Amino acid sequence: MLKPLMFVSGWVEIVFGVSALIVPLLVIEAVGGTGAGAATLALIRLLGAATLGLGVAALLARNHLDGAAGLAAAYGLGLYNVLGAGVLLFAALTAGGAGLWGGAVLHITMGGLFVYALAMRRGDCPLC
Repeated sequence: MLKPLMFVSGWVEIVFGVSALIVPLLVIEAVGGTGAGAATLALIRLLGAATLGLGVAALLARNHLDGAAGLAAAYGLGLYNVLGAGVLLFAALTAGGAGLWGGAVLHITMGGLFVYALAMRRGDCPLC
């Protein structure tokens, strides 16, 4: 279950990362923003670069989940999704915006699946 999860999550992050790099204003508008200064656009582009790198790492690591490096990448991607879920859920509850809700639901789902897959792999899953 972990390998396909890394594949899907990797491509989602790549698509988001490229879009944030190329059209950061579109990302801001998708989450309910109405405009941005140079600093905000730079931070959105930085977010895009980070998620692009995360996505590429996920795709490269998906075939190496038997080793420590591949597993470390899976734990990192899982942590990113769990924390991202919390951040986006809080933002969606306080600020609204369809993009925030969509991102929150996506990260909640991916984060939950990563926790489940990693727990199954370790044999620590009482519900498995």
